[in-house]
Amino acid sequence: MVLWRISNYADLRGIGGLRAPGRWHFAGQPIVYLTEHPALALLEILVHMEIGSVGQLPDGYQLLRVDVGDDVPVAEIADADVPDDWRQNPDWSRGAGTEWLQTETSAVLKVPSAVVPFAHNFLFNPAHPAADSVRIVDALHVKHDDRILKLLTRG
Repeated sequence: MVLWRISNYADLRGIGGLRAPGRWHFAGQPIVYLTEHPALALLEILVHMEIGSVGQLPDGYQLLRVDVGDDVPVAEIADADVPDDWRQNPDWSRGAGTEWLQTETSAVLKVPSAVVPFAHNFLFNPAHPAADSVRIVDALHVKHDDRILKLLTRG
């Protein structure tokens, strides 16, 4: 399975999860957020940015193509398994993701995207015993399309 990530860093150690909470985890836990498509990776990044102009988008961002080996266990929280208000209730999703991290039932967890209905993100637990079978196969510096970023600066 191929997954995608946009990041300043070409690594899968989950350092960001140690520093700050995310949709699916509380701060203090290594975790890596991945997506099923590069476009979703971009949207997931853009919704968290506060940009006043197109020139403020970080230049160091890389599109990472990540290979998840066939032997890597993948669990899922299906769309039907989340409460109706889960997008407005981050404590629920953080609790579910944290429980998954702590139980180590799988190295990867497929979860619904809060940004795009019917799309999915994948959480990667770098502390899982199968973590060595998840690896970056490409780190691409891709020029962003200014038309997309102009949408963020309209006011």
